Order: sequence, then structure tokens, then C-alpha cells
Amino acid sequence: MLKGEFFTIKEVADMDNGRTYRLGLNASHPIFLAHFAGNPVMPGACIVQMIKELSSDYFGMAFFTAAVKNMKFLQVINPLESPEISVQLTYTKQEDDRIFVSAVLNNDNIIYSKSSLILENIKD
Repeated sequence: MLKGEFFTIKEVADMDNGRTYRLGLNASHPIFLAHFAGNPVMPGACIVQMIKELSSDYFGMAFFTAAVKNMKFLQVINPLESPEISVQLTYTKQEDDRIFVSAVLNNDNIIYSKSSLILENIKD
């Protein structure tokens, strides 16, 4: 889990078919210290995990990342330069308890990444 340690939720705004989150990034988190020392960059795996955790927050259920359909890295996310980012998530329900998620990570006029994932509900 990254929520609470790696990132914190600062603001939440609901929109049609989704939600926008304003997140604070913890530049002193061990992941940033190791990736890369002196020039921290958010790993792509952390972006996927953040999307999954924020989606769990939105739906109130746990998910498994069934597929990453598309992931474009347009700018690196350096928490020293951008201690806060916005994550816009748009959802489309699919068959078999799956959710298609479109995500855009940005800050002001900078778009860091765009991605599409399929999340599957983890059933007890």
C-alpha cells in the first residue's frame, strides 16, 4: 500500500464517471530515495498501484490489476519539483466485475502520464 506513506490525498472532486484526486507526494519515501538518489522519479509500477488504490477508494472494494492496456510516460514525476499532482480517473464498467480505468496524471499544464487499466474485483 502506498496511500498514507508514499502519497496522501489532499482533495477529492467527483465528476461524471469518475473522480479527480489532488495528491501530496512524499519525496523522502524509500522508493524515491532509491529511484533515483538525488534525482527522484516515480516508478511506473507506483503509478499503477496508485491508480488501483484510488479506484479502491472510489468503489469501496479491493481490486486486482488484470491488465495494463496502455501507459504513456510524457514527463517524469519528480516529487522535489512537483510535490503535488492531480490524478483524474474515469471509469467504465465491463463484464465479469471488471472496471476499465482511464487515468491522467498532471499538474497545472504538465501532463505526466496517461494510462488505461482493467481492474478486477477481488472476491472473498
